[in-house]
Parts: sequence; structure tokens; C-alpha cells
Amino acid sequence: MDKKKQKQIMMHNLTEKSKAAARKTKEAVLYEEHGFTYIDAQLPSYNFNVVTLSEDTPLPQEEHVQKIIAMYENKGYPMNVWGWEDQPEITSMFKKAGLVEYETDYLGMIADLTAFHPGGPHKDSTMQFKKVTAPEQLITFGAILASLYEETEEEIQINHYFHRAAQHSFTDYKQSQHFLGYYRGKPVAIGSLLFTENTAGIHDIAVLERERGRGLGTKLMYHLIESAIAAGAEYCTLQASPEAEGIYRKLGFETIRKLKVYANFK
Repeated sequence: MDKKKQKQIMMHNLTEKSKAAARKTKEAVLYEEHGFTYIDAQLPSYNFNVVTLSEDTPLPQEEHVQKIIAMYENKGYPMNVWGWEDQPEITSMFKKAGLVEYETDYLGMIADLTAFHPGGPHKDSTMQFKKVTAPEQLITFGAILASLYEETEEEIQINHYFHRAAQHSFTDYKQSQHFLGYYRGKPVAIGSLLFTENTAGIHDIAVLERERGRGLGTKLMYHLIESAIAAGAEYCTLQASPEAEGIYRKLGFETIRKLKVYANFK
């Protein structure tokens, strides 16, 4: 598979992830126009106010970019836009509209699951995984994700979002699956799968800080990959920090290209 196709698969999955998150609450509003997909989560949260641009879209008009950003600015909402580093014309528009580069760059990565081979023992009796199927589990999932933003406004808003989502039916969650990882009977880790065609995107990876260093993240990754294979996925994508690139390469992932995130806050 060439890089162009890999990039299309990655961005499509990332876009569908933001749409799936919007559909989990009645309050969020989804927009799709001029090649952009953007979400008004009706919350001041940059994790859920997300903008993506289709890989197949010609260069957008500056007024369309400015209109989207103005919507968030007028509501006082933080937001972020995902793109690739090799799109200078588009990133120039983001900067001209007042966005700044997010403090962390990410790497788009992909794995061929048809060639996946577990790299050693990764299961033991101290770690179990459960698919989220009940409101209280979804709230716990949100609390672990929010712990990544401890003592910030984003922590509050993430918890708010998952309390909202827990009030609605789980029947529409077939495209996305959330998992809780339990260590010695206590929930300590989370991860999600988002399915698009023959691809599973891995998202929302988090382990409680006090439980890190036990290899729980590796066990979680194996469980997610094996769950994706069991569901029939042939490819798996994820967005990795540069520090984690080597870890994912050992699991069979290859780097597509660097992703750039632009935001309306510093």
C-alpha cells in the first residue's frame, strides 16, 4: 500500500472517530462541508471540538477555513485541526486564520494485521479486559481518560462529555468499541477501537499514572489488536507521540508521516 492510500485510511478513520464521538450525545452538532468535517460538541473541550479535512479535497478556500474557526471563537470554545506536515498550503491557511501549532506532534502509523504475530506472552491473571456495555463503565472510561488532564478545565469537560454520553443508548456503538483494563480487579487502563471498512483505528490509550511501569500498556495494546483482528480488520492505525514510535514499531506498525495539530489556544 502506498503512502497516499495509507494517509487516506488514517485521516478517514480519524474523521469517523470524531463523528462517532459526536453521535454519542444529543447535544453535539456535526458539520460536513467544503471537504471539512467539524464538530461543535457544545462543550468547551478541544478533545471533542475537532476539525479534519478529507485527503481527497482540493485546496480549501480561505473563507471556509476562517468561517469554521470563527464558529468556535464566537462561542469561546477551544478546538483543534488535524493535518499532515506535507500540506504547507493548508497549514499556512490555518496559521493565517490565527491558529498555532499544538505543543505535541504526532506520527500517523499503520499495521498490516494479516501479518500480525504476537511478540511474546502478554496475558496473565492480574490483568483482564472488558468491553464497555453499561453507563457506569462509560463514566469510568471517561474518568481514566480525563486523568491525563488532571487539574485542568479539560479534565472537567471530558468527564462532562462521558456523563452525557452515558445517558444515551448503546445500540449505536457498533462502529466504536471502548475497553476497560482491570489490574487486580480495579479499572486502571482504557483504549478504543473505531472501525472503518477493513480498518480499525486505536484511540484513547491511557493508563492511570500510579499504575504505569507494570507493562499494562503493552498488554492493552495486544488486547486491542487481537480484538481488531477478531472483528475482521485487516489494517490498524493510530496516532503516536514521537517517544512511543519505537514501541509501536516493535508491535508491527510503520510510520506513515508526521501529523500536525493546530489549535486556537496556546
